[in-house]
Amino acid sequence: MEPAGEFVWDVRVAATATNVAHVFVRKHQFDVGVPLSFDREEERATALETALGALGAEIVVGLRRVARKHRLVVDDVEATVQARLRNALVYLGVIGEEGDPGIRQVRIRVYVTTAAPAAAVERVWQEVLATSPLICTFRHAVDLELTYKIIL
Repeated sequence: MEPAGEFVWDVRVAATATNVAHVFVRKHQFDVGVPLSFDREEERATALETALGALGAEIVVGLRRVARKHRLVVDDVEATVQARLRNALVYLGVIGEEGDPGIRQVRIRVYVTTAAPAAAVERVWQEVLATSPLICTFRHAVDLELTYKIIL
């Protein structure tokens, strides 16, 4: 039972085909493919890629939001997000493989185009990391490497 007044976020997910899940959230909908794939031609973003995209989105949108709050001009912000799994072969069902296919490490590199002083960008960066729900969750679950670079 939830504490009184606690807000709960929810989505509804339906398997619409063998390799497709249709996600409904508020007034939005999107499709997610298989959990993970090694095929560069995979038809849809995988569940893993969707999660990594959400992490990157949280950082870049959060950075713009916090920068604006502090009246810091950011011309552009972009992130690359990489993940390493403990043993992806377990997901594939390879005989003799042990362990689990969970995420072992996530590396996020953020590129910020701004003329703002480095100290001001650092303060914004720290606030983003401290207030981002996914980052705070992943920080406790995996080896999370977060770096940023200022581009002039």
